[in-house]
Amino acid sequence: MADNDKEVLTKEGKENIEKKLNHLINVEKPRALSDLNLARSQGDLSENADYDAARERVQELETEINKLQYTLDHCIVLDDGDVKAGDLHTCRLGGGKITVKNIEKGTVETFSIVGSAEADPLNGKISNTCPVAIAVLGHRAGDMVEVQVKTPYSLVIENIEEN
Repeated sequence: MADNDKEVLTKEGKENIEKKLNHLINVEKPRALSDLNLARSQGDLSENADYDAARERVQELETEINKLQYTLDHCIVLDDGDVKAGDLHTCRLGGGKITVKNIEKGTVETFSIVGSAEADPLNGKISNTCPVAIAVLGHRAGDMVEVQVKTPYSLVIENIEEN
């Protein structure tokens, strides 16, 4: 897998995925297997809805565990030590919170740019592949950028907080 095909994670994002994976393996999966064994002990499996539901839950957990493990095995973790001194005050992946103002609407938004596996727009974490992130990456506070979407619009970067 080429480096540009690898998932990009912040250090915090990697730690969160590791915690979730650990929880799934050590808490959720044993609980689901216990439920499966209990349902299996109830007799005829052909008409046992509890067994079918428990089996499906185990399969869902296995899929999620495999997905998270794959992400961890095939990711690039951003290291703040790799950031050049001149880049500290620019919009960057894994950097601090960025506050932008939409020129036309006058609305103000604050977000951080993270890898797509960590993206959570409702909590202010946008993917490095989304149009807004692509527009602001590498720019400094005070810069005006144009977001390239079907109907392009302009943003002014008002502030960049450091981590």
